[in-house]
Amino acid sequence: MTEDSGKNPYRPGVGVRPLYLAGREAPLRRFDAMLRAAPEQQANMRVTGLRGVGKTVLLEVFADHAQSVEWEPAFMELQPAHYTDAAIRTALGSLLERTRRRLSRLARLRSVAGKALRASSLSVSWEEVSLSVSFGSEREENLAGELFVTVELALAKGRRGVILLLDEAQLVRDERDRHGEHPLSLLIAPIVALQRQELPLGLVLCGLPTLAGNLQKARSYSERLFRGEEIDSLAPAQALQAFTRPLEQTARSADPALAETVAGEVEGYPYFLQLWGSELWDAADLAGVDRLTPKLLDATRPDIYDRLDRDFYDPRIATLTPAEQDLLLASARCPYPPLRSADLSHASEKTPGNVNVLLGRLVDAGALYRIRKGEYAYTAPKFRDYLRRRDANR
Repeated sequence: MTEDSGKNPYRPGVGVRPLYLAGREAPLRRFDAMLRAAPEQQANMRVTGLRGVGKTVLLEVFADHAQSVEWEPAFMELQPAHYTDAAIRTALGSLLERTRRRLSRLARLRSVAGKALRASSLSVSWEEVSLSVSFGSEREENLAGELFVTVELALAKGRRGVILLLDEAQLVRDERDRHGEHPLSLLIAPIVALQRQELPLGLVLCGLPTLAGNLQKARSYSERLFRGEEIDSLAPAQALQAFTRPLEQTARSADPALAETVAGEVEGYPYFLQLWGSELWDAADLAGVDRLTPKLLDATRPDIYDRLDRDFYDPRIATLTPAEQDLLLASARCPYPPLRSADLSHASEKTPGNVNVLLGRLVDAGALYRIRKGEYAYTAPKFRDYLRRRDANR
């Protein structure tokens, strides 16, 4: 063994960028192409995928790419509290203010909404836009004003435009009642209106698969507003790279058979690759070896799954009610995929009506997403295996 094998090169965590980003070249190319086509074409993208596939990391790389081509990124992670019109308006207002502060060399921007800088490359003024665009509410108009001012300042500072990058966007959805809360529409409407005036403004919404349905309900023509990017697990060759490349600058190496076993066992999911690698690295430290082998994996596997359950899965059901948790445990005994409500009614002791209510609540909680009427899927990969382990330990 070498004296110093270095720091652990694997980085499991929420939104933690790995040392080597594998298999995301295609969405990055499409993101770059989208910015090049703006503002004549709308720069909107919808990024969806299960938990642990690296959506947040990809969004952060998008921000870096935007900066490299002189677009100003504005990144924010949405929260469950942003479900009302007032909350989303306040959150976006704060994001835009932070963006303007970052753009300006001054400690503070004074009355920026009333003193927008003129940019020679911008062909319209706010007054002209407001006359040609009809907004549904004063909040939409106010938000449009802040968006316009932020873009105008970005142009004055030499940027090509502003791109909003909003993570966990599935948390924001419109209520069915036309008199209820419609935060998603409030977010989209002013951006689309300003884009129609060819303002260099873009929007990337990133979230669980339920985001696509939420957008469709908010805007029936959303498929024409957003380029869809579905982020999935890595192909076998990409998974091998994601596992082995971080070791290249260290004194350790991985047995080829071990790398293939890990890539197959985790089914190519990026977070799992990082977690398996991290645990194997620590196990190699304890064993005093410089090669990761199948034998080391066999000895470490119980610790890996213990950490996986504790760090990745347990928090996702900790806030659920006992009835919701019971239904999830019952779902592990049903055929899958997909998870059918009819099968759940047979597998659990609950009535069909109660099952449907609980399924709706599990969708709202982000544990499941609806594929079509009566059919569902888990939002976290290999979640069914976890439920079986949990059920066996009860």
